[in-house]
Amino acid sequence: MIESLSERISGYVYRNNDRQHVNEDVMKYALISIMTNICTIVLSLSVGLILGMFKETCITLVVTAALRLLAGGHHVSSPLLCVILSAAVVAVVPFIPLALPLIYAFTVISVLLIWKFAPMGFKNNTNISDRSLNIMKIVAMALVLSNFFFQSEMLAVSWMIVSLTLIHFKGGETHE
Repeated sequence: MIESLSERISGYVYRNNDRQHVNEDVMKYALISIMTNICTIVLSLSVGLILGMFKETCITLVVTAALRLLAGGHHVSSPLLCVILSAAVVAVVPFIPLALPLIYAFTVISVLLIWKFAPMGFKNNTNISDRSLNIMKIVAMALVLSNFFFQSEMLAVSWMIVSLTLIHFKGGETHE
């Protein structure tokens, strides 16, 4: 759905743009990314509003996106599946209670996973320098470590989920 709409839009723009200064495939990829993010945000916020957890959903979206941007992670096989899975996770996170020892445990595990695996998916797919990748890793770890101050259930669960997407399982595939 998202892919076909992106393909139609990019094809139309490419055919009707005299300058054609952007490759059609690049435009399609960018549109898929933008549309996936917009759909995820709209669906997540709608579910959060319906469930009476709008503020919590906003927080979960922001902290998840921030860590994902810094640490990377594996992707699911299709943009539509990404939207559905992401919105479901964001909707559920505010309802997961954790005792303080579990908040600490999730925070420590998340930091260790980031230290071991992050940043994942950037190395061969971007022009980001090794130094910048190391800085991203350090900032991601510092972000997660901030939960020792906040002691937030939502932060612990959100960041644990993102950290788990860093692990490469046998047969897994990176789509970045």
